[in-house]
Amino acid sequence: MLKKIQGVSSLLSLFVIVLSLCCAANASAQSRGSMTMGLGGGYATYNKGGYAGAFFMYSFSRHVRIVPEVGYVFRNEGKSGFIVDVDMHFPASLARGVNVYPLVGVSFNNWTYEGGGNSARAGMDFGGGFDINLTSLLKLTLQGKYTWMKDVGGGYVGLGIGYNF
Repeated sequence: MLKKIQGVSSLLSLFVIVLSLCCAANASAQSRGSMTMGLGGGYATYNKGGYAGAFFMYSFSRHVRIVPEVGYVFRNEGKSGFIVDVDMHFPASLARGVNVYPLVGVSFNNWTYEGGGNSARAGMDFGGGFDINLTSLLKLTLQGKYTWMKDVGGGYVGLGIGYNF
C-alpha cells in the first residue's frame, strides 16, 4: 500500500511541476485583500481513507493569509470524520504565480465509529504546501499537514483547485 501511495505522489509531483512551468507565465501574484474559494480532497492517515472539503483563502499581505476549511473524511476501517480547520499560510514566491508555504493552525475533528460512539477533539495543524496560479482566476494547491490531537491525530495530503476573486 505504501509503495502505491509513493508512486502516486511521485507522479502527482511530476505533473504539478510540469503544469507550473507551463502555466506560470499566465499567472499573477496574489496581493493584500485577494481571495480564493475552492474544493479539495485527498488522503487521511487516521482511517487510511479519502477526504473532500471546501476552503477559503484571504490574503492579509503577499506573505500572510488565513485559510478556513471544512471537510469530511469518508468511512474506512469503521471510522469517518468531520473536520473544521483554520490555518495560517506564510507564502514565499518561487516564481511568478508559484508559491511555497509553511502552515500552522487550529483544528476541530469529530470522528464517528461504526459500532456507535464518537470522538470530538481540538488540536493543532502544522505542515506546508505550494500553490500555482494557473491563470488570474484559477489556483491549484498541493498541501500536506499533520493534525496533532489526543487519540485521533493524523496526517492529511491533498490537492485542491480554487477560483481567485
